[in-house]
Amino acid sequence: MLGQHPQLYAFPETHLFVTDDVRQLRLLYLLTGGRRRHGLLRLVAELVFGEQTERGVEQARGWLRDRMELSTARLFRELAAAVAPLTVVEKSVSTVWRREHLDRAERTLSGARYLHLTRHPGPQCRSLLEALRHERWLGQYMREPGAEIDPQVLWLELHRNILGFLADIPADRQLRVAGEDVLADPDRHLREIAGWLGLRTDDEAIEQAKHPERSPFAGLGPANARFGSDPKFLADPVLRDGFTDRWQLTDPVPWRSDGAGFSSEVVELAKEFGYA
Repeated sequence: MLGQHPQLYAFPETHLFVTDDVRQLRLLYLLTGGRRRHGLLRLVAELVFGEQTERGVEQARGWLRDRMELSTARLFRELAAAVAPLTVVEKSVSTVWRREHLDRAERTLSGARYLHLTRHPGPQCRSLLEALRHERWLGQYMREPGAEIDPQVLWLELHRNILGFLADIPADRQLRVAGEDVLADPDRHLREIAGWLGLRTDDEAIEQAKHPERSPFAGLGPANARFGSDPKFLADPVLRDGFTDRWQLTDPVPWRSDGAGFSSEVVELAKEFGYA
């Protein structure tokens, strides 16, 4: 949505802040499944070769092979320069998986602003379980040693990573927003976010931001780079009405066989975010 604001450009998920250089990034792609490379391939095909086609993706592969020795920071800046004067929105979920990834982002993006998007742990954990069907490697992050898979372990860890990182970021460079609030009243919250970013807040700009389906990376890509974002979004990339899930923090969670609910740590943090 933010990427459709007339002064912004949203990259697909590139995972550029997970490693120091392009060679290491290629190895990460190989170890965690080829789909994670699709976002970067589609981005290079679009920005460098002007077409997200099978031919454009193959050209993008060669272009990246020629840049194996580049740092991921330099590659990011090179791609960002291609969309100037628009400002890049970077939304790779892997950036928050480890504190070192966030630190690498901060070193790369001097003066960046960080939008901390929250979601109630109930539906968020259900989405994590759905993602596990496509990305089996995620399971190792969703359990304590010897325990069954429980996605709230990951929900808690990721938000702790974010909060620990943001503790060192000036207050004017960070903003927390509940995803449920944005979908319930997108005009209000998109206008607030745009104002915080120092961007246009007029009706035309906000209306454009309400059409994520217009992004060049909305929808499935060519056969050799189909993804680059959440598969559910790609299948239906239009703005939908607010979440309909009605979760309470006191409810038992359906993915546990022992009938237990959320841990006290998850409940405490979720309440801090304004959930009940």
